[in-house]
Amino acid sequence: MLFGKPKPTVTSEDQEWIEDAFIWLEEQYGREYLKSLKIIEPTKEFFDHQFTGTEADAEYALKKLTEYMDLKGTNIELYYFSESPMEFEDEGIVATQNSNGTGTQDNYALGTYSEDGPNKFEIGLDLSQLKDPQSMIATLAHELSHMVLLGEGRLEENDEELTDLNCIALGLGIFISNSIFNFQQWQGSSHQGWQANRQGYIPEEVAAYALALFNNYQNNQSDWHQHLNKSMTKLYKKNLKYLQSTTDELRFK
Repeated sequence: MLFGKPKPTVTSEDQEWIEDAFIWLEEQYGREYLKSLKIIEPTKEFFDHQFTGTEADAEYALKKLTEYMDLKGTNIELYYFSESPMEFEDEGIVATQNSNGTGTQDNYALGTYSEDGPNKFEIGLDLSQLKDPQSMIATLAHELSHMVLLGEGRLEENDEELTDLNCIALGLGIFISNSIFNFQQWQGSSHQGWQANRQGYIPEEVAAYALALFNNYQNNQSDWHQHLNKSMTKLYKKNLKYLQSTTDELRFK
């Protein structure tokens, strides 16, 4: 063959870890449940709301996410903060960090999760997230994923990477993946520049493989992947091509 066999975007170690994680998630939720879940898309079908950068947007998104993640009826208090220093560990709060993508770590949280008694939870959201609906939804989904894994007793200790994979398994992969890396250019009257931000705990290559693996598992024929950004689309298609050529070798199928 001229180009050889298709290859995934992850190492063999990451590939094994992702498959192990999805096998564990299947044990948690059941095969039929996972196979039946819809991929949640950034469309009016799933979020019929005009996002204007207000707290009402976050409250609406949180309500819809609790429905999609089967958390209806849970007592959740949503509060807001602004680039607060990460001083949460001793208070039992799980904080989701943000990295600016320039080689240094911004030591503040985009979101927080904590338990405040039986069936009572608190989720915090940085106000900067209100400006970007997809990023906001990804952050809220990640914090709710903590509730599913930690709050429901599926995990005893926090695992951020598994928390992101859990979001993908529950149908929120578009938001998680599109928010991993955000590159923006700007131009003024006399200056121009760029900024790059990273979010979440898994790299694009891992998210793309997980998305393709889960799509292959569901045998999903919809065109949901049209909502992925350009870099994620390229990585996703590469992994899907690999998986379609090596299905018999997969343990999660």
